[in-house]
Amino acid sequence: MVSFDLRQTLIPFSLLQIANAFGKMKPGEEMEIYAAIDADETAIFKDILRILPPAGYDLLSQDDLAGDDPAARLRLRKRQSPTTPKPQGDSSCPKSI
Repeated sequence: MVSFDLRQTLIPFSLLQIANAFGKMKPGEEMEIYAAIDADETAIFKDILRILPPAGYDLLSQDDLAGDDPAARLRLRKRQSPTTPKPQGDSSCPKSI
């Protein structure tokens, strides 16, 4: 699982790291991202979901975690890449030459 803790970090740089890490993930791998419970910091989740390809992930959960250091957590799973069928041609195409 790839994990990022965005509490007390530079957000624009973190978005770049998250996008790069997501691109390197294999289908089925999960990403977990933590942010402070603060309107500005949890808004980062909306930005993350905007920069990742919409058909590229499943949103597993988005929740608040209580404890000594409360945080919000976002969990994603990378989807299998859709396969593009090879063009078959129409009936007028010769089958062999």
